[in-house]
Amino acid sequence: MPNPFAQKFKPIAIPELMLLPIEPRPWKEYKFGSGDRWTMQRLSDVIAKIPANFLSDAEIDLLVHVVVSQQAAFVWTDDERGTFSPRYFPDYEMPVIKHIPWAQPPIRIPKAIEEKVKSVIK
Repeated sequence: MPNPFAQKFKPIAIPELMLLPIEPRPWKEYKFGSGDRWTMQRLSDVIAKIPANFLSDAEIDLLVHVVVSQQAAFVWTDDERGTFSPRYFPDYEMPVIKHIPWAQPPIRIPKAIEEKVKSVIK
């Protein structure tokens, strides 16, 4: 059995948290460029799905601020999809014990029921 204590982990620096604005700008004032994943149409579609009176206007503005500032985390098409950073998620190496592989021969169907099995399969 592999030794679980033989695994080595690298320390990861924890990034500083993003400070949220006390009064975020209204969501309709955002301008999007050609390289942005969010567009005004996508943003309007998401906000339209928020039930009425569920969030206040200030909460919606704050939500939009967070979503737009972290827009690389959102994917709309397969072209925008990425992979996890190997810095945080290194490739997993499966420990293997050297051995000789074995193969078990298939279980034969008894001659007495062979025709019955063939008819079921067909």
